[in-house]
Amino acid sequence: MTDKRITPPPAPLLSSETAAPQAKTLVAELRTDASLDFDPQAAPQYLNIVNARFGALVAWRVDLSWSDAQLVQLWLTGAPAGGAYPTREEALKDFFETLPDPNGNVFLEYLGTYLATGLSHASYTMIVGMRSPVPRDDYKKAFTDALNALRQAIGPSGWYAELVDFMKIMLNQPTSREEFLTLASNEGDLARNVGGQPAYPLIQILIT
Repeated sequence: MTDKRITPPPAPLLSSETAAPQAKTLVAELRTDASLDFDPQAAPQYLNIVNARFGALVAWRVDLSWSDAQLVQLWLTGAPAGGAYPTREEALKDFFETLPDPNGNVFLEYLGTYLATGLSHASYTMIVGMRSPVPRDDYKKAFTDALNALRQAIGPSGWYAELVDFMKIMLNQPTSREEFLTLASNEGDLARNVGGQPAYPLIQILIT
C-alpha cells in the first residue's frame, strides 16, 4: 500500500488514434537432455585384438541427427545380406581386414565404430589401424579395388549395396571427414631437415 499519487499516462497514449501495442505470442519450449550416457561395456569377441601394434590409424568421423544415428545403429547390428556373418559390423571388419597392400599382404585391423556420449546430437568415429606402413594412396587403391571386385562378384545389390549405404552415411555428409593419423612419437622433430632442406618448410617457420 502507498499513499503516493500515481501519475496517469499521457493523454495521447490513451487516444483512439494511438497505434495498437506490438504484442507477440511466445511459445514455451521444453528442452530435454537428448544424449547418451557414458556406459562402458565389454567389447564383443570379434573385436578381440591380440599382439597388435598400430603406427597409423584411419578415422572416419561424422556428426548426425538422432534419426540418422538410428539408421547407423540398425545397420551395424543387423544381419548382412548373404548371411556370412551374424552382424554387418563383423562383415565390415572382414572387408577391411582382407584388403591387400601392393605386395598382397593384409595390413589393416578394424577397431570398431564408436558413438560419442554426452552430446545433444550423434557423433560417430570408425577407426581402422594400420599394422604395417602403407602409403595413403595404396590404402585408397586397395579400398576402391576391393569395392569394385565386390560389385563384380555379387552385383550392385546385396552386401555391396549395404556397404555402400554405410559409406554414404559416414562419408557423404556435410560433417563427414576422413582423418589419417600417424603415431606422434614416430614423427619426431617437426623442424628437422631432410637432405639439407626442411621436412616441413612452413611448419618450421611457424615454430622457430
